[in-house]
Amino acid sequence: MTLPEASSAPRLPDVLTDPNTGRRISLLDWQAANRRASWVLGGFMIALLAAIAYLMALAIDPAAAGTFVVIAVALAVAQSLGAYWFADRLALAVSGARPANADEHRYLVNVTEAVAIGAGVPPPKVYVIDSPAPNAFATGRDPRHGAIAVTTGLTQLLDRQELEGVVAHEMAHVKNYDIRFASMLAATIGAIVLLRDVAWRGMVYGGRSRRSSTSRSGGGKGQGLAMVLLVVLLVLAPILATLLKLAVSRQREYLADATGAYITRNPEGLANALAKIRDYAGAPLEVSEGVRHLYFTNPVKRLNVAGAFSSHPPIDDRISRLRRM
Repeated sequence: MTLPEASSAPRLPDVLTDPNTGRRISLLDWQAANRRASWVLGGFMIALLAAIAYLMALAIDPAAAGTFVVIAVALAVAQSLGAYWFADRLALAVSGARPANADEHRYLVNVTEAVAIGAGVPPPKVYVIDSPAPNAFATGRDPRHGAIAVTTGLTQLLDRQELEGVVAHEMAHVKNYDIRFASMLAATIGAIVLLRDVAWRGMVYGGRSRRSSTSRSGGGKGQGLAMVLLVVLLVLAPILATLLKLAVSRQREYLADATGAYITRNPEGLANALAKIRDYAGAPLEVSEGVRHLYFTNPVKRLNVAGAFSSHPPIDDRISRLRRM
């Protein structure tokens, strides 16, 4: 069977309405904002790491300021490029996903291709995770490089309409460029944490030998201030960046739910899928902490609650919003 080109598929409505606030959301504006935010975030990461490196140099060895900044910028660029090109492969590998077999997983492949036509995007690559726990995630820097991974438990638990809802939700993440933004944000946090560890070691081991000579040369006060600012920045920056990532992740889950419901024209299918996953009481899905935020629901069930440190909105809240659409 030959599938029609994605470009000839019915177009997704350009504007959605938030069922809680009544605010109209332009999908085209949201996608453009996500693309801009990805590049702005990359530039911000470079500037932030350069500032941290400069403070490190002032606190540890002012003569090496240029070297510190160059190393930090190189690290930031490498992290950004790595997130852009390889985050999808890393997420799939860490999750133990394997390519879906056209014969063994024909049902899942057919559902994914049908939803892609409805979404007006190229069919993503389909992967399977061998686990009885029902879940799924999407990855890929843009719709032409999208991939969706689904657990075997999800295909067994859900009927076709429910599975279409979950696949549409994940496809919405790729369509809305959520994955690229989340990957860049995760790279920012990782680079900050890495530089923080280097700074701690530098201050502990490298600073001791310079303290006496610095105080004799009259630079102790300025160096002490730089060290205080560096410590504050290194402590707060990863926390604030993590809170930002989690808040952004929660909002994107709501939008992906709404977009997925519009793709399938069936909010109830997605709501029923969420209810079944909420009530699942079998073996949990073992997932690395670094990729939990990508999943349809948090693999750690006790974390599917409201709170600043939650990467997903409460499931009951998501169900309620969908049933009010």
